[in-house]
Amino acid sequence: MVTDSPDTELDELRQKLAEAEETLRAIYQGEVDALVVRGPAGPQVFTLRGAQEPYRILVERMHEGALTLSTAGLILYCNRHFAALIEHPLERIVGRPLAEFVAPQHREALQALLTDGAGGSVRRELTLNASTGPVPTLAAASPLLDEESPAVLLIVTDLTAQKHSEEIAAAEQFARSILEQATDAVLVCGQSGRITHASWAAQHLFGVSVIGQRAQYALPLHIAGADNAPASEKQSETLWKEALSGKRIRGVEAWIGGHGRPRQHFLVSAGPLHDRGGMLVGCILTLTDITERKRAEEHQTMLVAELNHRVKNILAVVQSVASQTVTASGSLGQFRTAFEGRLRAIALAHDILTRLRWGAVDLEHLVAQSLAPYRGERVAWSGPRLMLEPQNVVSLALVLHELSTNAAKYGAFSNGSGRVEIAWDRRDDGMAELSWIETEGPPVARNPVPGFGNKLISRVIGYDLQGSAAMGFEPEGLRCRLTFRISQARSEMDGASTPALAGSRPY
Repeated sequence: MVTDSPDTELDELRQKLAEAEETLRAIYQGEVDALVVRGPAGPQVFTLRGAQEPYRILVERMHEGALTLSTAGLILYCNRHFAALIEHPLERIVGRPLAEFVAPQHREALQALLTDGAGGSVRRELTLNASTGPVPTLAAASPLLDEESPAVLLIVTDLTAQKHSEEIAAAEQFARSILEQATDAVLVCGQSGRITHASWAAQHLFGVSVIGQRAQYALPLHIAGADNAPASEKQSETLWKEALSGKRIRGVEAWIGGHGRPRQHFLVSAGPLHDRGGMLVGCILTLTDITERKRAEEHQTMLVAELNHRVKNILAVVQSVASQTVTASGSLGQFRTAFEGRLRAIALAHDILTRLRWGAVDLEHLVAQSLAPYRGERVAWSGPRLMLEPQNVVSLALVLHELSTNAAKYGAFSNGSGRVEIAWDRRDDGMAELSWIETEGPPVARNPVPGFGNKLISRVIGYDLQGSAAMGFEPEGLRCRLTFRISQARSEMDGASTPALAGSRPY
């Protein structure tokens, strides 16, 4: 038996391998219509000659548009999916330039596809003009080898759904940015009334996340009625029903709070929320905080009422002073002089109160202002810090005016050498004591007939200040001791922070 030598078998294997390599080369280079499938056993070759119909079926069933174009952009072939994409019949597509179906702003991109696609694979985004509007697509071009005429194969993928998703994501991001920057509390609610989105201001208002909660319970609004009286729960429920039904609500005044929590006042506005199809899907609720404005309004109302009260009081004081001055005056000239002086004392007190916004007034400040016309070494005062209630300032200013006017007419201020020393202190019974001592003035007659000024001092101290006035006419000058009630709590508080004033200080 004759057997082939090992060299012969090796030559045969080399010949078969060369033939196989040549066949694969022809397939890979397109010289043979075949399909190469690589598997565990190595590459397997399946001829495709005569398989034109399966190719056509495959292309027609693709979910992308497929076209064959000339290098000039003329449509030589397209599948049904492309025809459906641009909503034109096949017979009106083949043979026409593709540029007719491309949006004008993307025709330069189409030309680049045709130019670059003839030499290699390239992709561009194209917007096609369909019968119902523009269609965003991604077009991939590659050369189609043909010995007779070169062509370009174009695969077109519909990007409508992707673009729509991108638009939704961008809109969502845009909406979130607005909510984050909004200074008002903004809530987005679904049709069920549950909160789907909330601005930073709304989260800050509630202190906790309210996403997923029913807005009606997360935000228990009380509708403000006449004179800020709370409305019934039925009115609040009606507001929520109207908002969720798509009714527009503008600037309804409401508040939340109570049960130990301070009230917060809002202007509530609501508007419908629609989807792209125009269907109602919920509402947008906006709460504008007007708490500070409401407080300012309430404060203004209180100030107006207080102003009315003070005007009535000051008019009553002026009327009383005028009446008593007329009674005590012997002539119109005397009345005018006395009345103008007392009006200046009242105006001085009100000027001090106005500068201090009708707060407590330091007695030393009142004394210094009342005795300002008598500057220098002729007047001195001493005493601890003692704060006067606003309602006592006018009365005490009138008393100091009467004392200084009397001293200017008859006492220490009527000559060139007289002096006045004022001292005050606080007693344990909630009363203050003030002494007025005149020295080195003209001699004083024993037991002079009390004038109207003395009577006015006694009445003001007794009725307005709930105290008493003791007048002593000594030969060396007038000695007056006044006692009047002060606020013990305010006096202790102010006295604790400021030590007693030692000695006397000239103004």
